[in-house]
Amino acid sequence: MLFYGCTLDDRCVTFGLYCVAELYHLPTFGELLTSHIDRSGIGDSDLARRIGVSRLTLIRWKEGVTSRPRYREDVLRCAELLRLTPEERDRLLVAAEFESEDPLPAPEIPSEPLAATLHVPAPTDQAPAAAVEPAVPTPAVEAAAAPTATARQPRRGLRIVVGAMATATATAVVVVIAVLLLVSNGADHPVAASGESLIVIAPFANYTAGQQGFNIRGRLRTSIDREISSAGLAGVRTVEWPEELEDHGSASSAGERSGAAIVIWGEYDSGRVLANLTSTRTESESFGPQVVDIASSPSELPTAINIDLTEEVRSLALLTLGQLYLEKEEFDLAKTVLIRALEQPPPDPAALANLRYRLGHAYLGGQYADLDEAIWRFTQVLAVQPRSADTFSSRGLAYLERGRPGDEDLAIADLTRASELAPDVPAPYFNRAVAYMERGLPRDLDRALRDLERAIDAGSEGAGVYVNRAAAYLQRGNDGDLDEAFDDLERAIDIDPELATAWVNRGNAHLQRGEDGDTERAIEDFTMAIELSPGSASGYYNRGLLYSELADWQRSIADLRAAQEREPRNATFNNTLCWQLGVQRQPEAALPYCDLALRDDPEGPARDSRGLVHAVMGRSDEAIEDFRTFLVWVDRSVRETCRPYYRPSRESWIATLQSGGNPFDDNTLRELRVRPATPGATPC
Repeated sequence: MLFYGCTLDDRCVTFGLYCVAELYHLPTFGELLTSHIDRSGIGDSDLARRIGVSRLTLIRWKEGVTSRPRYREDVLRCAELLRLTPEERDRLLVAAEFESEDPLPAPEIPSEPLAATLHVPAPTDQAPAAAVEPAVPTPAVEAAAAPTATARQPRRGLRIVVGAMATATATAVVVVIAVLLLVSNGADHPVAASGESLIVIAPFANYTAGQQGFNIRGRLRTSIDREISSAGLAGVRTVEWPEELEDHGSASSAGERSGAAIVIWGEYDSGRVLANLTSTRTESESFGPQVVDIASSPSELPTAINIDLTEEVRSLALLTLGQLYLEKEEFDLAKTVLIRALEQPPPDPAALANLRYRLGHAYLGGQYADLDEAIWRFTQVLAVQPRSADTFSSRGLAYLERGRPGDEDLAIADLTRASELAPDVPAPYFNRAVAYMERGLPRDLDRALRDLERAIDAGSEGAGVYVNRAAAYLQRGNDGDLDEAFDDLERAIDIDPELATAWVNRGNAHLQRGEDGDTERAIEDFTMAIELSPGSASGYYNRGLLYSELADWQRSIADLRAAQEREPRNATFNNTLCWQLGVQRQPEAALPYCDLALRDDPEGPARDSRGLVHAVMGRSDEAIEDFRTFLVWVDRSVRETCRPYYRPSRESWIATLQSGGNPFDDNTLRELRVRPATPGATPC
């Protein structure tokens, strides 16, 4: 908790009314808010939803349980929704201990001296007491007052001290608050063990008529434990939090203190249960609470909670389990669990959007990834949450991963919308830069570099942004770009020396520079990437291309196979093996890889590769058909370099095959071996 000091001159100029509010018992924030809400006719639930807080939080403001909101923006939003006059808005702000929008007039001060009003003894001839410095929180207090992830203007909790007695009183207040916070920090809160996924369940706030209590938290815990046990998920534990949590900020704080993966909290009354799930390990925004309608009157509540809530609780348990699987990157298991949760979808549109959003992420990864399904799920979410930056960003990433013709444009459109909705979030800029690099239109590399600068300005400080910026410099190839690329790669390796991609790209930078010893340096960097990430394909793939350049066929094919084994559905890896085995006159070994590549690329480079393999096998008609199909794809390419690069040679091959000859002798095949692509020189 922070204490801000102000002078007596500040008292009635900047924060005037609040500075004397405690002295003259002016209306509290809760009293003013209640009066304005009653006058407006807006219901508590509707107002809370439009402000962006829980109904429980709003009720606590009204009743004075929480004396004032954390954030000034929430008070301004209240004033806007309640249609307050500027004077009413400023009085509400000051009652909440925030600075008014416009300076308020100084209140009339009674004729008696202020010291008499405060019952402060008259000054004596003794030397004045030293000025009291603002209290400095102890480390424990600072930890308790750490801001939440949402950055907002801090509350100005002013304490005006006048005279010796007032100084002593203020000091006592500080001490008491500090002691209370220290005691609170010393409470027995659960903490996750190393490597453990902890699920924290807080007590549900009770707003039933007559305050009749029910063990909602216990039922949730039992149901979640049952689903975890049924799934055989190890290293997961559910625990109970000692106090109620009123909003996502306090839930996130509880998650940080406990090291929990998920925090569940909420409230219930005579008509419904609201259960909120806050994930502390993702940056995803919240899509609203899980709403469960359980009764229509107080008399029905006991039966409803004991019987009707069972399936709804199970749905939340499955959602919780699905989130845990997502955090562990066990996408196929997450998908299975979340599909089960959809068997009885939650009635609340926001809760259903939340479930579909997580299911979309489950379809993005895993052995059975389905990018079409992921895109459809995100589209369903946007129908309900049309301003969700996270969903636009996720759908843009899905388009980028799918990589069909035109998908780069769709990805750029979605990522642009995400950046407009969340201009301070780096991820949309980062991914849009990748989309520009993939699309490759004129000036796209310049656009990519600008986006990567925006990502850095928005706070992206990881090694990945420098790796990608280096790749953009390497592809653009302007004067000085190679030096910029080396600088960025060195910075990335300094930040994260175990990031394999940084070593792969530095190996490619060595190849582009081409100085004495750079080939050996590139092999060393690719080998380092493999050692750091033996399960990753990129190090093997790039080293396999370099060995091919050196005509070391055995090592080249071994590395290319290793890359394909790690990503068996990667169309580029399959196509490269199809081509490389073809030029090595191993067509029978090549054809299975050709077929795998053609599943994802039925008309493009995979057709070209299979045409070469058919020609090596003496199947002229099949080769001609494949080359012609490939040329149709070439003619549709948006890159101006594609057609002049490919059409002359393929037309010559077709003519030779039609005349009964074979254009592929040993020398030609040797020249056609795969090689490391010079960045920026990819024709299509």
